[in-house]
Amino acid sequence: MKKLFKYIAIALLIALTSALAGCNGKNSDKGVFITKWDNYYEGSNIIFYYESEDNPNLQRLKNKYDLDEVVKDSKDDFEKAIKLMNWVSNKMKYSKSSLSTKTDALTLLQQAENKNSLSDKDYAIVYSQSASSLGMFARRGEFRIENSQQDGEKSYYKVCEIWSDKYSKWIMLDVVNNSYIESNGIPLSAIEVLNSGLSGVNTMGIKNIEKYIKKLKPYLYSYSIEIDNNIYGVPKSNSFITYSKDDLPEIRIEGNIIRPTIFVKKDTLFNKSPRLVQQEQNAEKDKVATLIFTRKTSEDKKPNNDEIVINGAVFKDSSNIEEYYISIDNKPWMEVKSFFTLSLKEGNNNIRFSNDGKKVIREVNMEYKK
Repeated sequence: MKKLFKYIAIALLIALTSALAGCNGKNSDKGVFITKWDNYYEGSNIIFYYESEDNPNLQRLKNKYDLDEVVKDSKDDFEKAIKLMNWVSNKMKYSKSSLSTKTDALTLLQQAENKNSLSDKDYAIVYSQSASSLGMFARRGEFRIENSQQDGEKSYYKVCEIWSDKYSKWIMLDVVNNSYIESNGIPLSAIEVLNSGLSGVNTMGIKNIEKYIKKLKPYLYSYSIEIDNNIYGVPKSNSFITYSKDDLPEIRIEGNIIRPTIFVKKDTLFNKSPRLVQQEQNAEKDKVATLIFTRKTSEDKKPNNDEIVINGAVFKDSSNIEEYYISIDNKPWMEVKSFFTLSLKEGNNNIRFSNDGKKVIREVNMEYKK
């Protein structure tokens, strides 16, 4: 089966000026803004990948920290998840501004033992890998504030989710705060938390509930998860799925780039059981093809920071379409064999896709403000 997401970015990936990076999530009137996005993915042909407990590194993690002992006598998978969260929370010291560049639990736990403080991203990595080593399905997620054109520690909020067979659903865990959110006695997923707006929910493990809700609420604009949740091994995807209730997606900057993201308006993909992977071959075919974009890397060691060059392609049923038509800024349709390239000009940039050079299938407007 062909996998579109193996080595290609799946949605908008644009280079912006380095001056925009690291601005702690403050609003900006410069950058690339979506003014039209008739390009939401509506299919179900996306396979998610999860870490296997059989991975030798995860086995080392489990054995070194005796994680079986940490979760022993758990009545069910949810209680196991809570016990593990308690362990991680007590094992690490938190700092939002931690500059750790390590990406695996074994190394991060070693840093924690050396009295180094760690970020919410680090907590999520340690928890997700620890859970995976115990045979649980775990994924890392990220909430984002609205209008966060640039990267920064105040623009995102990292959490974890575990799949619970007991509840037949994903459950969000705020590992840094050693807490979870429930409604009517049922623990909620991250998407359920976002859709609830924190109305009518209970926060478990939090002493000052009012303060916690006030802190978390601004981040409930969008939620993103990784397609490939593996840290070890050859990446199967470097892309994300992002859901928000807003009419238009927003650009998210990570350093000097924007992460490859598939935007959706329905939360169906976020609710999929990881145990259904074997049934993906019978997934319903995509009805509409979708535009994808990836950054065109400059070979110039000192590129013009004002120039934004992107490659584009089209996918359907997890495979690239080889022959189609593209129109840029309402110019005549051009036939494309695989990929197309364009430089964004200041102001509005219009991109349209057609199967036959006549009927418009997808259309995107990106406004570039220097």
